[in-house]
Amino acid sequence: MMKIILRVLIWVLALLGAGVGVLTVSLLASAIRPARNIGIDQVQVSDAGGGSIGVLIYYPTQSKPQLTWMGLLFADVAPRAPLATGQHALVVISHGTAGAATSHIDTAIALAERGFVVAAPIHNRDNFQDQSGIGAASWIADRAREIRRVNDFMLTQWRFRAQIDANRIGLFGFSAGATTALINVGAQPDFALVTSDCRQHSQFVCRLLRPDVTLQSGAEQGYDSRIKAVVLAAPGLGMGFTRTSLARVNIPVAIWAGDRDVNAPLAGNAAAIAANWPTLVSVHVAQGAGHFSFLAPCGPLGLLLPPMLCSDPANFDRRAFHQTFNSEVAAFFEARLGRDPPLDERP
Repeated sequence: MMKIILRVLIWVLALLGAGVGVLTVSLLASAIRPARNIGIDQVQVSDAGGGSIGVLIYYPTQSKPQLTWMGLLFADVAPRAPLATGQHALVVISHGTAGAATSHIDTAIALAERGFVVAAPIHNRDNFQDQSGIGAASWIADRAREIRRVNDFMLTQWRFRAQIDANRIGLFGFSAGATTALINVGAQPDFALVTSDCRQHSQFVCRLLRPDVTLQSGAEQGYDSRIKAVVLAAPGLGMGFTRTSLARVNIPVAIWAGDRDVNAPLAGNAAAIAANWPTLVSVHVAQGAGHFSFLAPCGPLGLLLPPMLCSDPANFDRRAFHQTFNSEVAAFFEARLGRDPPLDERP
């Protein structure tokens, strides 16, 4: 009997070992390997609302990279490396509801490859570890204040602040992050319209709002005139953004949305916001894309995430889409913020 038990244990351990080996090989094979050397930095930014904001910063460097564990995947980057010489434009990324600093890691790295410094904050009380602020009255207003505070930090306190061009700041927002970004660039939303609309219709966002709560606009504490261009991906709460509430927004904007988005449907959100935008706006409708198709493609450990985050509509190839999406987002910011001198290609 003891021999049988030992044999079974040996087989189980062998299978586990083989499984771990396969997973390790898969993780290494799926590692993000940028075309140019990319550095990363992690900082804590003090917040006027109390506490601190965690920020992951991506940027071009001339230092040698190493395989680094980032969230649920490996990336070939250089932690705490010096910023490449020259003056750089800054792009801040506002993640979606319950997101993370690595939610758009491939987009952030694509921007850093082009010479941008990219700051990806983790929104307090609305992230993958803590959702206690979602749907509260100050939900979006708090997020907008945090983005402005991150800009303050990057320009006045970050160790490479002298190499950031304060006249070349962009903002990327996804989902609730896109709603946040709208406030940062000057929108003055009428969120009472959201409360009213949710009584009659049932969009996904309506289920997130707390009963009898009207969101604060956050316009006064969130508006940041330093932002010169913005990309909005799958924006929500479109019913709160009328022509009047968007009247003072005067910077270039690119809006991206999926035609299969059931969380923030195109017609009532991205298309409605674009129709009310006072200046020229470019709208990109990704055919076959769902709401979460704008998140970085999931790696081998995507099975540890909620299934909806890694699921796309049938026949939609997220990886192929992101090659185009990342390239066009980077090109938009280059056109609006200016292009940095080319960096040497990695050997």
